[in-house]
Amino acid sequence: MANDFLKVYPLTKALSQELSDSIPIEIYEYIIAHMDSTSALKNCSLTCRAWLQASWKNIFSRRRIVVDCNNCEAFLQLIELDRHSVTIIRFIRSLHIEQGDSRLLFRSTGPRNPKTFQFDDFLPRFVGLVSVKTLRLGWIRRDIGPTMITSLRTNFGQVTVLELNSVVLASTDQLLDILISFPSLTNLTLVGVAFSSLSYSVHEGEQTFFVERTLPVPPKLNELSCNLPRDETVFIFSWLTAHGVSSIQRLNVTLIHESSNAAISRYLRKFGSILEELTIGSFVSISPEAFDLSPCTKLSMLVISAQFRFRSSAFDLEVPPSDLFVPLFSMLQTVSAERLREVKILLRPNGDLTEEDYNHLDWNGLAFVIKQPQFTNLSRFRLIAPYKHAELFKRVIKKQIWEEHPLLASVVRVGAWGRPKRIQ
Repeated sequence: MANDFLKVYPLTKALSQELSDSIPIEIYEYIIAHMDSTSALKNCSLTCRAWLQASWKNIFSRRRIVVDCNNCEAFLQLIELDRHSVTIIRFIRSLHIEQGDSRLLFRSTGPRNPKTFQFDDFLPRFVGLVSVKTLRLGWIRRDIGPTMITSLRTNFGQVTVLELNSVVLASTDQLLDILISFPSLTNLTLVGVAFSSLSYSVHEGEQTFFVERTLPVPPKLNELSCNLPRDETVFIFSWLTAHGVSSIQRLNVTLIHESSNAAISRYLRKFGSILEELTIGSFVSISPEAFDLSPCTKLSMLVISAQFRFRSSAFDLEVPPSDLFVPLFSMLQTVSAERLREVKILLRPNGDLTEEDYNHLDWNGLAFVIKQPQFTNLSRFRLIAPYKHAELFKRVIKKQIWEEHPLLASVVRVGAWGRPKRIQ
C-alpha cells in the first residue's frame, strides 16, 4: 500500500511543502497507509502507537493544502487513490482552491478556453474531503453555474469557515447561491468580491432591492470579515439587516464611503449590542463624519486601522498635523462599552514619517480621549506603527505619552505592523 503513495509522491510533492519541514512527506504517507492496520500497531512501541493514534486525527488539523492550476491533476489522482486506500485526502481540514491562470475576463461573453482552469470542471471530482472545515476559494471569474453550486453543497457541506478572495460574480444571486451551500457556516470572510450587476438601485441615499425571488436567509454567522467595494458592502449589510442576523459576535469591516458606512451603521444600530469584537480594517482619517460606535455596548476588543495623509502635494489637503487625529478622536468618543478591555490603533501614514512628523501629531488630544470614563476599565491601549518606524515611534510615545501622562504608562503600549516583531 505504501508503494502506491510513493508513486503519487512526485506528483503531490507541491501540495504540501510544509509537511516536509520536519519529516519527509513520504514518511507521513507511509504511516497513514498503515494506521488502520491492527497488526502494524501491535508491532509498534507504546510511544509510537500513542503518537500514531493521536496523529490520525490531528496531523493535518493546522495545515492548509493549496490546489491550483499547477497541481490540480496531481490532487485529483490522489483523490482517486483515496477511493482504494487511505491517503491524506480524508484528513485535510483546511483547503485553498485557487483558480488562477484563468483568461476568462469577468465581463467576457465569448466561449471559454477549454484549457483554462475552471471551477465548474473539477469541483464535482473533489470527493472524499470529509474532514474539511475551512475552505478558501480564490479568483472565481463569473464562470460558475448549477454544477459548481451542487458540488459545493455535496462535497463541502460540512464547511464552517469560508473565505471568498478576489472573486467577480455575475450577480448577487450567484453569491447567495454559494453561501447557502454551506448550512453549517459560522465564519465568513469576503475580500475583493464584486458583482457585474447588482439587484438593487440607489435612490436618494436609500437602497431599494429589486429581486426576482425572495432573498434566502443568511447563515447563522458568529464571525464576519467584509473588505468589499462600496455597493457590495451595502448589499451584504442590507441583506443581513433585513433578515435580522443577530448572531455575529466578531465583525471586521472597511469604512470607505458614506453609503456603505450608512449600511453598516444601520446594522449596528439594530444588532451592535451583540458584538464582542469589532475591527475597522480601513478607516480614512479625513472623513468629517464620526462613525458611531455607541450601539456596540458589549465590546471587549476594538481595532481601528487609521489611514491618514500627513503631507501630499498631489492632494493638497492643507490639513495641519494636529488635526489629523480628529476623526479618530471623534469615533473613539462614541464608545459606550463598559466591558471594553483592549483597543488597538494601527497607524497607516501615506509614506515615510520622521520622528519630528510623529511629534507634531496631537498626542495630548489622544491622552485626553483615553482618560475619558468609557476607557476606565481598559487593560491595554495599543498604538501600532509601520515596522520601519518602530524604533522612532517608540521614542515618540515615550516622550509624548509615558513621560507627559505617567498615569497612562501602564495602559498605552506600542507595537509594529508589517513584520511579526513585538517592540514592547
